[in-house]
Amino acid sequence: QQRPSYAIALLNLGNVYRRQGANDKAEQCLTQALALEPDDPEANYSLGLFYAQGDRLQPAQEYLLKAVSLRPDYPEALNNLGVLFVRRQQYAQAEEQFRACIRIEPGFEQSYLNLARLFVLQRDREKAKLALEDLLRVQPQSAAGRQALDLLTPVP
Repeated sequence: QQRPSYAIALLNLGNVYRRQGANDKAEQCLTQALALEPDDPEANYSLGLFYAQGDRLQPAQEYLLKAVSLRPDYPEALNNLGVLFVRRQQYAQAEEQFRACIRIEPGFEQSYLNLARLFVLQRDREKAKLALEDLLRVQPQSAAGRQALDLLTPVP
């Protein structure tokens, strides 16, 4: 209220509203933050997530793509763009995003898990296992990676 053109505060408030499910307030704050800072990768990312959560996949894709174009080393945006591509059944693009995220941030566990899920969707268990084994090489303590690999490995 004291600084209505403070983009960071609007972005943070919009994200709080998004997490609370107050969609009208979230969209208003995030759109306003983006209007103030159109080249802010965080604002584009947050608005992309907002639209993805509301199943508005086309605008979600546009904002996530812009976030990645503004900050190519943005692991969360790359990963969530991959998830969006999976939802749109654009599997080659999804794989590309997950692999880009892994290249940029090898310790980002979620991209390995999402890549493995993608391969399971495509009925390629061997590739899924390889993705999980790659995760466990980087993060041997990954409980989620171990559990997913155990589910894919038949017990003799």
